[in-house]
Amino acid sequence: MKRTAWMIGLVLPLALLSGCAVTAPELPKSSTKPPEKFVAQNILQNLSSVKDAGVAGVRWWEGFNDSVLNELVSTSIQNNFQIASAAARVREARALLQLSEAGDSLLVELDAEVSGQKSDRNSNTPNNSGSNNARDERSALLGLGFVLPIDLAGRVEQEVRAAAANLMAEQAGLRAQIIQTSTAVAQEYLSLRGNQKQLAMLRESVELQEKTLAIVQARFESGLSPELDVRRAETSVENLRASIAPLQQALQDSRHRLATLSGQFPGAYEQLLRPEGDLPEYGLGIPASVPFQVVQARPDVQLAQARFAQAAADVGVAQADFYPSIELMANIQIGSTAINSNPATSILIGSLAALLNQVVYDGGARDARLNAAVARAEGALAEYEQVLRVVTQEVENSLTAIDSSASRQTALGKAVVSSKRSFEQADALYQLGLVSFLDVVDAQRVYANAEQALATEQTNYATLIAGLFRALGVQS
Repeated sequence: MKRTAWMIGLVLPLALLSGCAVTAPELPKSSTKPPEKFVAQNILQNLSSVKDAGVAGVRWWEGFNDSVLNELVSTSIQNNFQIASAAARVREARALLQLSEAGDSLLVELDAEVSGQKSDRNSNTPNNSGSNNARDERSALLGLGFVLPIDLAGRVEQEVRAAAANLMAEQAGLRAQIIQTSTAVAQEYLSLRGNQKQLAMLRESVELQEKTLAIVQARFESGLSPELDVRRAETSVENLRASIAPLQQALQDSRHRLATLSGQFPGAYEQLLRPEGDLPEYGLGIPASVPFQVVQARPDVQLAQARFAQAAADVGVAQADFYPSIELMANIQIGSTAINSNPATSILIGSLAALLNQVVYDGGARDARLNAAVARAEGALAEYEQVLRVVTQEVENSLTAIDSSASRQTALGKAVVSSKRSFEQADALYQLGLVSFLDVVDAQRVYANAEQALATEQTNYATLIAGLFRALGVQS
């Protein structure tokens, strides 16, 4: 009875400390609200309304209406090893959360003991020779123990909050990896088709200049043109031909990269991607989001939020180290014991105890850990604030780049028409002997460059559209 009273007298004052426990701060809202609209909101609005075929959904790449692209993106999402790694980290974080939630659970232990022995306490006395006073003692005990941790300072709660925030962060990281991979596949595929288009035009230009070279050689052999014109024509042809190899290398690199993004080794897509294909155009509208919607959708913003929540919970864990920890332990043993042939005697043993842990002096280690946790939380909040601004900047830059590319394509289209006409006129006049061959070579070069520039810009525009979906945080 005295022991019970002593235990109650010890536990109650310690339990009262839980009312003074300091908890980690809640995740505050950003002091800076996103702008109501983008500076380039009108560009995004135009992109959302110029198409009549509908607005892109989460499978945005289907707006290019290219079956090969759809297959590549789907395969990469299923087989990409970076996505698989991110998914594994989500499973790990979920298991760690379960582990943290089990930290304040009741621990129950079951012990069973059966023993038997013989003892002769009088075997060494001189008067018991020839006598048999050995005692046969046998006992069987079944014990049931309980250990109940008491979280005075809310440490376990903060650890659970930190683990939950870590799970949220890993889930956001997985979504970010999926968006990044799908965008990378789409942009690489569009670059490949654009380079194939440029390569085809380059080969046409080489064939055209080879025809011009043949005309110049015939005129030279007839004494109508100087050898200088022949050498200029040869130089022009070889300069164009020298541009073929880099494009072929770029195409091979794209095929290798697409295979790697899809979880395969280089060479897997040689048959699928080596044949030439058209550069697909995007045929759907783009969601007309505002900055607040983008901030809510972007997984990197969600990741920054979760990291700050985790850091805030770690502050609570560090604060909990300043409070004592206690465990209540109870044990009940039920059994029986018997001596020789006497009837067995029932036994009931119960015990209650408490284990108190409190650091008296640590040389300032707890203060240092708390200060470090607070600094990490401040840094995480600053990173969150920065991400908000970077997100809106990426969307703004993407929109203005798309608008600039569209304007550039219009101008380049006109340049192609004009330079083609100029080349045709120069070629006709040269054959009549009215202009020098230098005029023909120059006009042909301008025409070829204009065609290449237009093809490059069309490819750039397509990849910018794909990048805009990543900037908007559209998830697959």
